[in-house]
Amino acid sequence: MGLLKALFGLGGTKAKKKSRRKGKRVGGGFVPTEMSGSAASIVLTDIDGAGGDKITESLADIFGAISDVAVYRRTQAIKLNPKAPLLNALQEGVRTGAEWLREEEADLLVWGATVDLGTAVELRFLPVGAAEGAASTFGPLDHLTLPIPMPRDLYKLILVSAMGSLLPIHRGARKKLAAVLEGEMKDLEKVWDSPPHLEPPHLASCLTCYGNVCLSLCRVGAKKYLAKGLKAYQEAVKTTDKSQDLLQWALAQNHFADALQIKSTQDADPDALAAAAAAYREVADALGRDNYPNEYALALINTAMVLYKIGNKETTPARLKESAQAFESALAAFDVELNPGRWAEAMNGYGTVMLALAERAQGPELAAKAVDAFKQALDIRKKELVPLLWAQTANNLGAACFALAKRQPSPQLVADAQKYFSGASEIYRAAGNQKRVIVIEKNLQRVKQMARGA
Repeated sequence: MGLLKALFGLGGTKAKKKSRRKGKRVGGGFVPTEMSGSAASIVLTDIDGAGGDKITESLADIFGAISDVAVYRRTQAIKLNPKAPLLNALQEGVRTGAEWLREEEADLLVWGATVDLGTAVELRFLPVGAAEGAASTFGPLDHLTLPIPMPRDLYKLILVSAMGSLLPIHRGARKKLAAVLEGEMKDLEKVWDSPPHLEPPHLASCLTCYGNVCLSLCRVGAKKYLAKGLKAYQEAVKTTDKSQDLLQWALAQNHFADALQIKSTQDADPDALAAAAAAYREVADALGRDNYPNEYALALINTAMVLYKIGNKETTPARLKESAQAFESALAAFDVELNPGRWAEAMNGYGTVMLALAERAQGPELAAKAVDAFKQALDIRKKELVPLLWAQTANNLGAACFALAKRQPSPQLVADAQKYFSGASEIYRAAGNQKRVIVIEKNLQRVKQMARGA
């Protein structure tokens, strides 16, 4: 049980009173997250469903017996709407959990429910910021499913999964957290040498979560864990009967593709990138638009983004066109009300592909499509709410307006290019991203040159 203490145990500092906290502390001594070092707090909700009270008590014992960590019990459960599509229900649960995290001023929410008539429990991990788009390795669909009673030799997997979900977006000393987490992972390697007897769906869930933790470590510099993550995901895919548990298979396959993307960058391996595109496409094809429209769309967005990376390095536009088609299919199927942030990300990606195609064409049509796509993305990415995302799209829109102005001269397009480049430069300067500012300012000078020549 030394993991959380080692990760967060600075000790000796009393917390400031939390005026809005509703949870009851069940263990540990709180160390405020604003301190330097690896300090954090966890909120454990009631586990929903039959027998959930006993599981909640067990989890409270697992998390709460460690000193120097604030573990708070929130005596409320997040209840998923059984009548809503799964992704819709999970997104609503995430929004509720994010609000509870804000109320508790905590770093991580552990929540879940018993399933299969109370014979198993699904645990989910929500790190602070994930609901707003922070890039945790664990997404809304990720869950750790264990039989009831929970095997004691997998208690550490619960702890490591919780910490792995937080690691990539931890606001404290991530290197220290990663170093301790890496040490704890050695014990889990022994478990996988002789895996516990679990039903295939439970084993696939455990393997997927283990793979996620490996990728979290890889993302903060522990590169050797990439191969371990790839292997875990492959085993999870093999373990899952696609005809019986399509979503679990798709989840593991999607994470496998994520890991292949990291491999392509880490090892400069173009074949891994092509394999990632194929894996994402396989997920989309298996899910289908009719049965799982939003999950299908998300898989296509991933496919499109990888195809863009490949096509941008090729001399022919074939891959870029494939990317554009994948984006179009995804955007047609995706519910913008369900996840406006991801929809805006996809629309921004679509505009980027259209702009790349426009640079290889003579006419104004493709550049005009890029301008329209970026404007639609900015309808969601508001400057006052998400300034850096606004700046990203505004910079792209400036480039698209400039490209269109070269093909279809217009003082308004030139003025718009100046406006969006200037706005993006201002945001990046305030954020301290001087390299991006230099690039934008060079583009801005080209636009001003065009304006003087008009």
